[in-house]
Amino acid sequence: MEPQEYCRKWVPIYQGKKPGERGYRAACVRELAKVSGVKESTIDINWGSDFSQRPGYLPRMLTLADVINSVKQIFPLPRDWPFD
Repeated sequence: MEPQEYCRKWVPIYQGKKPGERGYRAACVRELAKVSGVKESTIDINWGSDFSQRPGYLPRMLTLADVINSVKQIFPLPRDWPFD
């Protein structure tokens, strides 16, 4: 799963911003940092404006995070689990 796809799906739920809204990219950076463990400043500066310069491992990590988030929508787990 690419960062843009992950953000479109989960940023409105976890960060409260929809695509096109002011602050949406910053919310994507926050969410990607939470999931990847990479500093927000690194994502903001090094991954490109559309996240096209993301690390090679990220799509697999985002796919796993997507599965976890989907399970969390069905079963009552803590919001930040397993990233807390």
